[in-house]
Amino acid sequence: MRLAAIASAVGIAACVLMAACSSGGGSTKAFCDAVRSGDNPLDVFDRYDPTNVSTARDQLQRGVDRMRDLERAAPSQVHDDMGVLVEVGAKLVAALDPAAASKPPPDFTSDFQRVRDASAAVTRFAADNCSVDLDSAGPPPPSGQ
Repeated sequence: MRLAAIASAVGIAACVLMAACSSGGGSTKAFCDAVRSGDNPLDVFDRYDPTNVSTARDQLQRGVDRMRDLERAAPSQVHDDMGVLVEVGAKLVAALDPAAASKPPPDFTSDFQRVRDASAAVTRFAADNCSVDLDSAGPPPPSGQ
């Protein structure tokens, strides 16, 4: 369940990443266009199934890849925040690698506040500059409802 808590934190970070900037000369326009043109990474992180490590890892990797795209497009105002989200997301994906199964899970304790802060900054930036709400739609409802 520790990995699930981390994934939730990374999901928050994904939200930040969506508003972050890039070291490669991103811009607010490029970032907003990128945010509008793809999936909300927060949804990816919220909907993964931690009981299926292989599927979860692949799904989370797609979320990290999406955050990297957003990071490249992001302006300097949110670039560092996006970097935090990508870094922690990649750390989570690595922890789910079957080759790492014999290793103790990484300690994400120090990452929670950084992810929370980065996510808040990116979410605020996306809302203020892109008119995009990065709140997750949450997990899909159970079947039959």
